[in-house]
Amino acid sequence: MNTNAASVPPKNAVATYHLPGLFEFTDLYRAFLPLYRAHRDWFYDWCAIGSIYGAPADCIWGGGRVGAEDRDPQAALALTREYGISARLTFSNSLLREEHLADRRCNALCRMLEANGKPQNGVIVHSELLTDYLRRTYPGLYLVSSTTKVLTDFG
Repeated sequence: MNTNAASVPPKNAVATYHLPGLFEFTDLYRAFLPLYRAHRDWFYDWCAIGSIYGAPADCIWGGGRVGAEDRDPQAALALTREYGISARLTFSNSLLREEHLADRRCNALCRMLEANGKPQNGVIVHSELLTDYLRRTYPGLYLVSSTTKVLTDFG
């Protein structure tokens, strides 16, 4: 009996990981991603990185997340683009109101991600108000429903 059978996924199966700290851990990813690319034999071949997500601390759409305010968003996005990894902004503020949609910092980040090209970047979003706004304003971004969202209409 092969005791390792449980740790080997079915043929062609891939476990896709979404990593935190898009802005906070830029230095870590700057060291890790070259190793991940150059030494794939160090990692299971059935594991892949799907995205790196996060939001700077000063983003009202982020909902008060603690982040790295002194990090350059351009540098974080350049790193994800270099390695072909999607960047996702985490905008899960559940208390957003219409007037918050005009926030210059959040809109600038969305414009930057949308213009970043391939791979396609996205936004993890909680608010339906923000979801509707992002669909209209930044159609080039994909949207992911936040795990903080509570669905009440199951239809």
